[in-house]
Amino acid sequence: MVTETPHETSPRHLLQEWIDDLPYRLLLLEKVHLAGHWMGFTFDYSATSLEVLEARLLEHDDSVQEAGERAEFVDSAMAYLGEVLLGTAGGGWGWNTRPVGDLPGQPVVRPDPALELSPVAPRLLIAYALRVRTGTAFAEEVERLRQAVTARRQEVPGWEPVKEHTPRVDPTEPLPEPPVLTAWLDERREALSQWAEDAFEGAWRWNFHPDTLGRLEAVVRQRFATVQEFDAARDEPFVQGACWYVGEVIRRNKGAVWQYLPLDPAAEPGALGSRESAWTGVPFVDQPDKRVGGAAIPLVCLRELLRSDAADGEPGEPEDGTGGLREVLIWFRSSTYAHVGALLARMGMVSREKVDGVLAGYTEFGHEELPPHEVADALASFGVAISAHADDVDYLEESYAGILQEAAALTDGAVTITDVRLRPDEEYDEVLEFARNGVLVTQPVEHASEEYLDHLAIMEFMHHLDPDPGDDPRRFRQVDFVRLKDSGYDSYFVLVTPEQATVLEKELGLELH
Repeated sequence: MVTETPHETSPRHLLQEWIDDLPYRLLLLEKVHLAGHWMGFTFDYSATSLEVLEARLLEHDDSVQEAGERAEFVDSAMAYLGEVLLGTAGGGWGWNTRPVGDLPGQPVVRPDPALELSPVAPRLLIAYALRVRTGTAFAEEVERLRQAVTARRQEVPGWEPVKEHTPRVDPTEPLPEPPVLTAWLDERREALSQWAEDAFEGAWRWNFHPDTLGRLEAVVRQRFATVQEFDAARDEPFVQGACWYVGEVIRRNKGAVWQYLPLDPAAEPGALGSRESAWTGVPFVDQPDKRVGGAAIPLVCLRELLRSDAADGEPGEPEDGTGGLREVLIWFRSSTYAHVGALLARMGMVSREKVDGVLAGYTEFGHEELPPHEVADALASFGVAISAHADDVDYLEESYAGILQEAAALTDGAVTITDVRLRPDEEYDEVLEFARNGVLVTQPVEHASEEYLDHLAIMEFMHHLDPDPGDDPRRFRQVDFVRLKDSGYDSYFVLVTPEQATVLEKELGLELH
């Protein structure tokens, strides 16, 4: 008689459990064990980052006595180390069934089969690093894998290692937007003004700043004493408007996208698309194109503001006592120069070589998360947008000329600008003149000071820089973004097709006008 391996301890189940927990372990490493970018650690999954991780492991091993905390840190480090090794040598996660102490085996990294290398166990590699204490164990393993990859490339020109997709860790493209989500977003966007008037009696600035979530949170608690009351009103305009606003704050500040999973009758119970899944049939915001990006259901975020046991009619408070909606933002990853560059390359707006060249100059901060206005600035850095300085400038005429000529340069010769001149005018007091492809254009301008550009005038004359419609569908669009405290207020204009504009809006949290 053959004894069957219990499902819970089968290698397949243990591997799946490890892969399912990878996003949590990676977030734990970033938000807890390496909080504050310990010693300059950046989560860019590079070989260089492993040097800092190994140093932190050595320090942590010396200073932490509590076994549970040490084990948690090692597990999180295993997840990150394994993903970096997979990025070097391709392949995917596997499971070694040999017991390790009380553990029924351990996860291993299986390099691309074409390399004919044995699996690498991150746990054993970490143990080796802690034993030899050279600080170079991880780097030596990466170099070993790189040498194998180089040798394979020499044998087979054009060969590259292929990494298996790690769910909810590796970036993917967003899901297609179903009509039900499009209709809901359009309805909520059009109803915003009326919703704010009804919900807040007009006394509220809905500018999508994270701080506004506190005001919304207070109103939700005033309206609903219990979860039951909230559930009864979930389809009413106030709750639906609040869901959209919470999601928009996340989208515009962090670069998330709206997603929707329709009911799938064939889905396993509890799986995405099933009736039991909280993600089914409700709009949510997600970051599928970012490593370990965040995801949240605004309806659930609002619901969790209320105590499920608040039956005494008193407004509920968060169960952990920390409050609220704004804390949801910390689980989302802001866009980076690397992310913006990858998106532009994916859409064919810039070449991969251009992206690599820009990032080579931004080695120290190419993977640092950007506030909204710097996402707009990144478009200019990759050469698809121009900016108009909001602070004082030395010479107005030269500054206008620079803006016009930089914009014209983006049109690949379709538009040329010459003879830029700022002169007095009897009717308008002052006008800006320039020749567009030899044809004179006159734009009234108004200056409160001789040192500050007229940004309204810039918005008005930018359409003269558009290529001719019959030859090129691209148009200059003004880039709008959430204004945070102490952030820049330069004006940005990006040259895009209608399709490209839609993607930039949806995936970078921008508004293009």
